[in-house]
Amino acid sequence: MEEIENMARTYNFGNLKDVTTFNIGDVTLEFQPTDEKSELLEKKSAELKVKAEQIDESGTEWELRKELKDLLDEFFTVAFDDKAPQKLYDACGQNTISYLKLFLQIADALREVSEERQNDEAFKKYLAE
Repeated sequence: MEEIENMARTYNFGNLKDVTTFNIGDVTLEFQPTDEKSELLEKKSAELKVKAEQIDESGTEWELRKELKDLLDEFFTVAFDDKAPQKLYDACGQNTISYLKLFLQIADALREVSEERQNDEAFKKYLAE
């Protein structure tokens, strides 16, 4: 009698979430780039750019800071959730300039992670086939 070779295979891939974690003081936020969120963030970034260009330069510094804070709040709401803007603003000592610096750092980090994801060698290998 011939022995039958066992052909069963099991593949365990674990957690495939692609999450970027940001620790700001006592605040921890996770950015998970779902297709929907990434699309919304791209649209929101374009909106924010237009709005930022439309900020009335004739206003006082404090009016400009308020408008800038509102724009940043919109971005952080889309990127994280509706509670994130206040948490981040508080972590920045409720200072709009610090809040802007934080936005620039987070935006750079997200751009860097996105570029790494797009340049992943394993990903490129399968796209090329």
